Amino acid sequence: METIEAKILLRNLLKRIKPQDDSTHVLPGVLTDDEIEALQFALQSLEGSEIRPLTVEPQTPAISPAPAVASKGPIPAVPPEEPNEPDSVAEPQIVGPTKQKNRIDLDLSSLSAGSPPKDVRLCLDFGTAMSKATLVQDDEDDDSEEINVLHLGVPGDQEEISEVMLVSSIFIDKSGLMWFGKAAVEMSLLEGGDGSRQRIDNIKRRLSEEGWNEKVDQRLNPIADLEITYGDMVLAYLMFLTWAVNSCLEQMGHPRNLSRRFAMPCLVGEKGRETVRRLKRAIGEAQVLADTFRTTFKNGIALEDFLAAVAELRKQQRDYYFVAEDLTEPIGVAGSIVSWKSRVDTLMLVVDIGAGTSDLSLYRIHIDPDTGKNVAMEVEGSSRGITEAGNHLDRILIELIIKKSGLTSDNPMWINERSALELRIRDYKESLFNDEYVYVTLMNGAEVEIELREFLQHNAVVGFGNNLRKAMVDILESVDASVINWILANPTRKLAIALTGGGAELPMVTELAKGSILVNGHEIPVVRSRQFPAWLRDLDENLEADYPRVAVSLGGARRRLIKQGDPLRITAGDGTQAPRLGGYYQKGN
Repeated sequence: METIEAKILLRNLLKRIKPQDDSTHVLPGVLTDDEIEALQFALQSLEGSEIRPLTVEPQTPAISPAPAVASKGPIPAVPPEEPNEPDSVAEPQIVGPTKQKNRIDLDLSSLSAGSPPKDVRLCLDFGTAMSKATLVQDDEDDDSEEINVLHLGVPGDQEEISEVMLVSSIFIDKSGLMWFGKAAVEMSLLEGGDGSRQRIDNIKRRLSEEGWNEKVDQRLNPIADLEITYGDMVLAYLMFLTWAVNSCLEQMGHPRNLSRRFAMPCLVGEKGRETVRRLKRAIGEAQVLADTFRTTFKNGIALEDFLAAVAELRKQQRDYYFVAEDLTEPIGVAGSIVSWKSRVDTLMLVVDIGAGTSDLSLYRIHIDPDTGKNVAMEVEGSSRGITEAGNHLDRILIELIIKKSGLTSDNPMWINERSALELRIRDYKESLFNDEYVYVTLMNGAEVEIELREFLQHNAVVGFGNNLRKAMVDILESVDASVINWILANPTRKLAIALTGGGAELPMVTELAKGSILVNGHEIPVVRSRQFPAWLRDLDENLEADYPRVAVSLGGARRRLIKQGDPLRITAGDGTQAPRLGGYYQKGN
């Protein structure tokens, strides 16, 4: 066994040891073969002796004494037992230890805390690959804002990946411990690098797809007698995200029960309403669970304890008053672009390319502080969401690697090879786009090289770009004709395209903001909006590198939100006859 691997296993073993009320310690769960080998390795290193197989002497179970009985009267006589036959030996009755049902005492302090300040709010952006959170504090004296993108990567112990984003991953190890974020990635590669195990990377997609109540299978959850649904896995990750947020709030001197908005994909109809209800409840429950397990995240949380806490939490209805309104991801992006203090007169199509979904919405923005005009609204019927995004490209890359390796489904290593690729595919994709090629060695020794040019010409990748453009055209052809007429009425006007999200700089995405787009027989010129808004540059130029990924949470936490859901018809050329922004007026209006 390699020394580094043994160290990791032994460190994990020590973290699993739990203190008891009587000052003793216990090691819950079953020791894996790898952990036993690591212990042998450590012993051999200390003694300088040859490693020998670990043998465990059988222990004679202790006989539990009979429980004492409180007597209120005479004890009846017990007839003597018949003697045993001479050639037979009476075997003692062995009474094993009785395991009491696991019960967790919840920390409900956030539900009974005092009212949080009204001039500070959070916005959570629960992402498929990475999650973000921003805090905004208002300054009533000069109508300005103090913006703090929370450094979630610090409590998440992943600053080398990102200081402001939290890896959206969960892994359940063989002993039944749940690991989150970067630790989940590391533990999955250690325990399941051979493709025998999987971690959950794409948790958020259960919000936009079916399977919320579906049981997690054994490749994701190896503990046979403990069942957990994908919906509860979403809750478990939100618990981790909330814990990281709490850690940042504590450093900043803010209470844990701050009001929080939350972003979600563009889902319409009953599916959208159902998702809002689920996510609102889960965000509230996540706060209680994060408080309850606040000291144990770095050492892993026992799946059994988590499930017990959830069961206890749901025994009664609770009011999660700090969970505020929802907003779509494009609305958050649009809100981050608008300064609310400068003159703006534009039509803007937001294209937010995440890992799990691509979300699009059209906005009419006309703000003139001098005249008091203040219109910033989503155009009715312009919201779209498609499930082709970064993860879609991951799957295409996996299929291309498998195809070029010559591996087929009749190979006994087929499933393991694919599973091993899934654990590392995001790193492979990043290398592909950064270096313009990626070199992959499979477990069976096959070596595969993929060039970026080859990947971009793949039919499925070309189809991804075409589907994004089709969604843009569909939006522009379905909205009121006055929207397009407003652009056509002035030859200097163009449709602004705001590209954000982790996939904003993908080649097929940047092409969307070039040239023109054909809408109902008219060529509509397009132009990419500023990649980093000028007002944010003036406020904090250090936000530029992370802006495409934090735009949703940043815009969503601001005092003023772009209005969604109400009809907006462009009339009289400027759209100023639309309703004002309810509850988010600029001073002086």
